[in-house]
Amino acid sequence: MNNWKRFTFFDKELVKETQKDENITTLQKLSITCTTSGRGILVIGDGEGFINFVDREYRISSFQAYQQSVTLIHQLKERNFLTTIGHDEMGAAILKIWNLDKTDKNDIPICVRAIKLEKSVTVTCLALLEDLSQIMVGLANGEIIAIRGDIFRDKTIKQKSIKAPGEAPITGMSFITKGSSNQGPVLFVVTTNSVLTYHTAHRDQETVIDDEGGDIGSFIMSDDGSPIIARSDAIYFYTVEGRGPCFGFPGTKTKILWFRSYLVVIGYEQNTNSLFPGAIGTSAGGSFGSPIQPSTKSNVLNIYDLKNKYIGFTDKFDSISYICSEWGSIFLFTNDGKVYQLEEKDTQTKLETLFKKHSYSVAIDLAKSQHYDNTSIADVYRKYGDHLYSKGDYDGAIAQYLCTIGKLEPSYVIRKFLDAQRIHNLTSYIQALHEKNLANANHTTLLLNCYTKLKDVKKLDHFIKTDSGTFDVETAIKVCRQGAYYEHALYLASKNNRHEWYLKILLEDLEEYRKALHYIQTLEFEEADKNLKKYGKILVSELPEETTMVLMKLCTNYQPIASANVFDLNALTLSQNDNGSKNKVKAAPEEFIHIFVSQPEWLVKFLEYMVQQNNDAPLVYNTLLELYLREDKSIPKTDEEKSKSKDKAYEFLINPKSKFDQDHALILAQVHNWKKGVLYLYEKLELYNEIIEYHMENNDYEGLIKACKKYGIKDPNLWVRALSYFSITKQDCQNEIVEILTNIDKENLIPPLLVIQILSQNKNTTLSVIKDYISRRLSQETQQIDKDYSLIKHFAEETEKMRNEINELRTNAKTFQQTKCIVCQSPLDLPSIHFLCQHSFHQRCLGDNERECPVCAPDNKRILEIKKSQSESAGQHDQFFKLLKTSPDGFSTIADYYGRSIIN
Repeated sequence: MNNWKRFTFFDKELVKETQKDENITTLQKLSITCTTSGRGILVIGDGEGFINFVDREYRISSFQAYQQSVTLIHQLKERNFLTTIGHDEMGAAILKIWNLDKTDKNDIPICVRAIKLEKSVTVTCLALLEDLSQIMVGLANGEIIAIRGDIFRDKTIKQKSIKAPGEAPITGMSFITKGSSNQGPVLFVVTTNSVLTYHTAHRDQETVIDDEGGDIGSFIMSDDGSPIIARSDAIYFYTVEGRGPCFGFPGTKTKILWFRSYLVVIGYEQNTNSLFPGAIGTSAGGSFGSPIQPSTKSNVLNIYDLKNKYIGFTDKFDSISYICSEWGSIFLFTNDGKVYQLEEKDTQTKLETLFKKHSYSVAIDLAKSQHYDNTSIADVYRKYGDHLYSKGDYDGAIAQYLCTIGKLEPSYVIRKFLDAQRIHNLTSYIQALHEKNLANANHTTLLLNCYTKLKDVKKLDHFIKTDSGTFDVETAIKVCRQGAYYEHALYLASKNNRHEWYLKILLEDLEEYRKALHYIQTLEFEEADKNLKKYGKILVSELPEETTMVLMKLCTNYQPIASANVFDLNALTLSQNDNGSKNKVKAAPEEFIHIFVSQPEWLVKFLEYMVQQNNDAPLVYNTLLELYLREDKSIPKTDEEKSKSKDKAYEFLINPKSKFDQDHALILAQVHNWKKGVLYLYEKLELYNEIIEYHMENNDYEGLIKACKKYGIKDPNLWVRALSYFSITKQDCQNEIVEILTNIDKENLIPPLLVIQILSQNKNTTLSVIKDYISRRLSQETQQIDKDYSLIKHFAEETEKMRNEINELRTNAKTFQQTKCIVCQSPLDLPSIHFLCQHSFHQRCLGDNERECPVCAPDNKRILEIKKSQSESAGQHDQFFKLLKTSPDGFSTIADYYGRSIIN
């Protein structure tokens, strides 16, 4: 223990009292015989029988408890009771119990019990339970007086004498209640030559636990209830079973005190030339309560921190007679009447002291014992690490920095160890970060780079295969890939389902295309679809047949596989056709067309298979048609091969199951100058004018006439366009014009005058070409004119006749000569009713309808309805224009509307 470091963690101060009145008692004037403390006061017994109470301001209040002297004092912790032993007269001592909460009229505490001890032997020590049910008094002759009972109620208290073996003086006693609840409290007894325990609940059953005892003043109880005995060779801790741990502090000890977590040891100096913590002495005899053999030698006081293993204070004093603690301080009473106060420094001050002396390990232990928060403790570790780093002890420094993980920014440490010579230390630190799940992607990158630079494959394997939950997987894959550790990267990618990285390494680094294609087939549909879109172009370029069949499977009814399958297109097709699953999982084939950019022949096979599966995507059909029409210059074809390709395209075009976009197909046919396809699509789209235009552009007279004959029924204007075309051509086309004029005349498409104007543009057209047409048209026009004049004359006569009738009705009287009723055919009699239409009726035959002729009413009503209908149709413009468009003679339609006064 001689290597324990020494520090000055206590401030020593001489207690000075400022009492001006000489009659007032001071600490220096007291003849102290015993001390105790607790409950915020110091309690001092003196040689005159007084008990003195000292408060924090060192004010003293006292009362006389005994006539002669006070020998022992014990302050209870749980209740404000004071137990004392002293003498009122010569002879046996008296034990008194004082209630400090109650006083008499003289303000003196009430003595609740006084018990005179039966033995007239010097009392050495006192032990009692907090409830005062047991009080033990140790004597110098080796006996123990046991006082049991109800101190407050029993009239007579019996005393039992317990004889310790060997008749050695009792030097220390205490009750041990910790861990002894089942068997009752245990009395721990120290004599000068042995250590014993008594089970007071079992007839004071005696057990000797050590054959070596201790002197008076060498026994104390720690705060946690552990007995401590100071001997010349060491400090021993005990339990009820025997010795516990010990601390080898050599030298004689006179007094010990447990203060907080410290052990205060007082001895004396053997060698005046050295100050040694164990070199202390004591007198062998003397009674507890009186100074231990006054000596001219100075006492040495050492304060040990047994947990953190350092000496917190060392100093010399002139013959210390008594020691106690209160208010967080230690009080020392010397034989010359002086009182010293030792006050512990605050923890931060102690830490600063330790830092200055570079005692960082002690500082760490101190901070932990003071229950500092983790951040503050980590800061101490950091300072310790910085100190070791400055001394070049990098291994020791990294050990301290490891303790700061979670509280200190990792970059602070990492920057210190980036040098290549310290890569081992850096590796240890970053690995610890990962073990505590505090590493980020940059840390993972750095650690793996360290492994790769060190070429430590074993650690790399261990890190990857056992610590995958403590690092960023994607970062680890990147670093392994950059370092050419492809197997490790593949392991990580496979274990963590990073499919894209697995395939990227296989394809881009290892070029294992077949393995990559097989791996894709083992994935679920979403992953397989995504990765084939990404890497399909590479796979099609290297493995066109296998990749194409995988795509066929993906776009029909995909199912992941567990092992490699044989690539058989026929088997694949059958399996897809036979599959009756209703919930098929399939990809969109149009999304994979772009990956066949270098393999058009396999694209054709892929798209043909999709067409066989009745795929609905128009892009599939459009692309397949384009591939049929495309002529690859790098692959020369014979005319027969080109013809077969065009025939295949035409069969595909006319197939009713084909779902291509017609407009797109038309553009393709036009781009590739595919006449057969263009005409078919024009016809399918009912673009008859475009068909005519196409023949015109190619000067195909025969095709033009055939087209007009075929489609002229649906669109008669095609003949007119054909006539216009031939009217401006420079070639001789008399026969075609004659045929066109025949059809125009047949359908009466345009007036003769317009025909003449159109044909007048062609200088090659002679009058003989249109002679028959003009004669026939003039004859027809003449006949129509005669017919129109006849109708005009008839309508004029009818109109004049109607006007005369109206005028006659308005100006002349009307004579009714009807003699019979139109209804009943009986002769008319009064009353009768005559209408201007020359119809007469009995009034009784008309009934209530006397204002309208029942014979003429239906015709009049029909005329009114026609008039009303004409009036309403005046606002129906859509109907008018529709009729105008479909009418062969638009002028007649307009004239008819005017004639019926519909258009005003």
